Amino acid sequence: MNVNTEKPQKSGENSRIWLIAVVATALVMYAPTMVYLVQRWRADVQYSLAFLVPFVSGYFTWKKWPEVKSLKKSPTAWGLLIIIVAILLHLAGVLLDISGPSSVSLLLFLLGGCLYFHGPALVRTLAFPLAFTVFMIPIPGGVLDLVGFPLQLWASGAAAALLRLAGIEVYRSGVNMSVPGFDFQVAQACSGLSSLVALIGVAAVYAYITSLPTVCKWILFFLAIPIALAANVVRVTIIALAGYQWGEDVAMSIFHNWSSPILFVTAVIIMFVISLGLEWISKRLTTS
Repeated sequence: MNVNTEKPQKSGENSRIWLIAVVATALVMYAPTMVYLVQRWRADVQYSLAFLVPFVSGYFTWKKWPEVKSLKKSPTAWGLLIIIVAILLHLAGVLLDISGPSSVSLLLFLLGGCLYFHGPALVRTLAFPLAFTVFMIPIPGGVLDLVGFPLQLWASGAAAALLRLAGIEVYRSGVNMSVPGFDFQVAQACSGLSSLVALIGVAAVYAYITSLPTVCKWILFFLAIPIALAANVVRVTIIALAGYQWGEDVAMSIFHNWSSPILFVTAVIIMFVISLGLEWISKRLTTS
């Protein structure tokens, strides 16, 4: 008995041709968007983590690839709908000369492509690599103003409180602070938002690769927020102390530039220590 395999073969070839066409279109359409993203990453230290995002997502996708190959394809039309929405969002950004919509549409296009050409199982399997690509997208200016300024006020207020506890006279007006011999401003770059974004990214990766229970993974992830904010308050306080003790030049040229990476590394170490504590607690709970 002869089995006609011509139709399935043609269907498979058509799918591959359609996939290649969509990928080629995406490369052309999003080339200016990627150029813009790289420029933003280079111009603003807040997005220094973004350069690593494609490699991190690519690595975890590669680790999942044997599992991906064993998945059964079940394409869904919802994927095509998401692709269309992504294209419309991109075109709206181009027409309005706004970069934000195009950046977001890039992620939607990727999600829609996974759903349309493979299915929900692929999205579930690659949930973390896909979600991690969010760290590629710059925070919109409106969100920066909405979140950044309250963080500036909180950092300056908390630092002023610590300085008073240390017995140092401090005057604070909004984000402006003054100690004897040194006046400075807690600018948006010192709001702690950059450390917050970077530490959340590190926490996401670390929580994902640990063997902790799911609840503990989420606890570790969300603890990155208070850790980053506390580290920034310590940074502002140290800069003020340096200015009080040695003057503005030392405070701004040495402590201002070097305190951020040092405290970030310290925050990462604290996060790792907390993860060890969570691991110990989870083991005790499972054995008791």
